[in-house]
Amino acid sequence: MAHATDTFPVTETPSGGTPVMSESPESSGAIPPAPAGRDSIYDPLRRENLGRSVLWALVSTQAVPLGEIPDFRGSGIYAIYYTGDHELYQPISSSMFHIPIYVGKADPKGSRKGETVGHAWEGHKLRDRLRAHSRKIDKALDLELGHFHARFLPADDLFTPMAERLMISELRPVWNVVLEGFGVNRQGSGRESNQLRPKWHELHPGVEWADGMPGQPGGAAPLHAAVVAHLKLHSTPPASAEGGPGQPGITDPHPV
Repeated sequence: MAHATDTFPVTETPSGGTPVMSESPESSGAIPPAPAGRDSIYDPLRRENLGRSVLWALVSTQAVPLGEIPDFRGSGIYAIYYTGDHELYQPISSSMFHIPIYVGKADPKGSRKGETVGHAWEGHKLRDRLRAHSRKIDKALDLELGHFHARFLPADDLFTPMAERLMISELRPVWNVVLEGFGVNRQGSGRESNQLRPKWHELHPGVEWADGMPGQPGGAAPLHAAVVAHLKLHSTPPASAEGGPGQPGITDPHPV
């Protein structure tokens, strides 16, 4: 028998006379219906899940100071994090390393030109890429190399592009999305005089070859404003980037 304190959905009787059960308060927070078909099961071989497994492996590694990259072999993926007091990057400055300021990858020798591609475990492409980034940051007049850390993962080059795309699309690293040009190397052959200075170099002067290029329209001010606006929206990890092995994530099976 129901008591006065019991809670039941309210019934309404429309003009036709048939009672209709209204939505209960609990139902508003109910889990939506499970997806159907292919999306209803977890497929570890789907491209996104293969890329996410590399992403999980990367973020489980220990971050090291960018200026102290050790010797190691191989190509792979990396993420750079900011931990300093630069006013512009305060929204993502953290020793917890949640939001990278930049994500990139280093491919095996021969990948760019389609030549005979080396093995992912050969050479020092990933180490060299990170050390090149550290030298560039060290030259910037308003940045301190000691305020940057990196995670890196030598990995099979078949899967690193997927992991890189996932990190960029979900975490929106500001140096990938707003300040393009951090990863640009010197062009050589006099081509710099015919190209605009990369946005990253416009906002962070100090690299000699880039300082000699024609500046961006409007200078650094609009880029500064664009970074501020971007980080107001992208300074915390989105729900889609959560999860890990043994934890629910965007591609895990729907709860039953």
